[in-house]
Amino acid sequence: MISIFNSILNKNKTSKYIFLNLRNYKLVFVISLLLVTGFLATSLASFFVSRTSLRAEISRNELPLTSDNIYSELQRDLFRPVFVSSLMSTDTFLRDWLIMGESGEEQITKYLNEIKTKYNTFTSFFVSDRTRNYYYYGGILKKISEEEPRDRWYFRVSRMKEDYEINVDLDMANKDAMTIFINYRVFDYNKNYIGATGVGLTVSAVKKLIELYQDKYNRTIYFIDKNGQIKLTGSDFGTEIDNIAGFEYYPLFKENLDPLLKNNSSSKSESSFTYKKDGQVIHTNIRYIKEFEWYLVVEQSEKETIEHIFRILLVNLGICIIITVVVLILVNLSVSAYQKNIETLRGIVPICSYCKQIRDDQGYWNKVEAYVSKHTEAKFSHSICPSCMQEHYPEEYAIIKKERPDGSNRLLKEEDKNHQE
Repeated sequence: MISIFNSILNKNKTSKYIFLNLRNYKLVFVISLLLVTGFLATSLASFFVSRTSLRAEISRNELPLTSDNIYSELQRDLFRPVFVSSLMSTDTFLRDWLIMGESGEEQITKYLNEIKTKYNTFTSFFVSDRTRNYYYYGGILKKISEEEPRDRWYFRVSRMKEDYEINVDLDMANKDAMTIFINYRVFDYNKNYIGATGVGLTVSAVKKLIELYQDKYNRTIYFIDKNGQIKLTGSDFGTEIDNIAGFEYYPLFKENLDPLLKNNSSSKSESSFTYKKDGQVIHTNIRYIKEFEWYLVVEQSEKETIEHIFRILLVNLGICIIITVVVLILVNLSVSAYQKNIETLRGIVPICSYCKQIRDDQGYWNKVEAYVSKHTEAKFSHSICPSCMQEHYPEEYAIIKKERPDGSNRLLKEEDKNHQE
């Protein structure tokens, strides 16, 4: 009979243990879901907000500021030859030498060679309108002629209203090297046109400047004209691309180029926009360079910066996973500990019918207060009930009951009644 009772008791405990474990797993799953969802939502929201803020910062502030810096350095490095040519056009020696009949070829040759050496230019030249002689730092190069296609630049300069022009052409004096010429008009003291002078920079030297800016600012820099023709780039731009008009993103360029050309009265006209190239988002700033009649294009890919933010996102998610695992372990340990106590106090508890001691899982008998204290956080404070007091201390019980009025011994009456029931 006892073995059957114990078997029933063990089956009851097993079923309740399985039920409590299921509830435990359900609680852990709910907590896990809440933690993962919360951390994931917070991390993703932070990532997308950071990406949006980054794009706005690049387009509105960082890229235009970089373009301003590059434009300023271009003015310093590329526009310096314009200043040198301007000084040459008003030089009294040059004008006096022309007025005196261009006597002494070695004088002008020495002068042009000194200009080239002092200002570190690729070439220096002067063309006389009277004799049509083309002087350079090595002497007389040739006589120019209106029938010669390569001399059309001079007659264009002689008729133009502006003081100077910047022209990219082949330099006959340097084995037809591609050169950026600054052609400045020269006038005598009576404001009569008497020739053209200036200096030249090699395209390769300008490319080195562009590469220097690209390394310094970590941007892609190149020049295009109004038709999308690429004029100047760094050496890493790629020789296979000479015009961007055929690319699918060119309409965006065209949309921003035309307003700048109409507003060419300002040398600092600029526009910013964003387009996609090879799956990457490219932020672009275009500035019209009036002196060259070209457009300075400064581009920045957001790939590296977005990858940095994405790495931060992964780190945050990793930290979230670690925190989630630690929290789940602590929750599981706490729930398991409380569950163990609950399993002990729930269900059928074997208790002696006479002495009221309780048998534990190891088969030992324990007093009620010891068993409960072991499996719960309850503490016992010993006293005596009216029934036991009447049984064990009848004289004291009679005195207390006699001395107290009817209202004051209500507790004794109620406890007597409960004990009898």
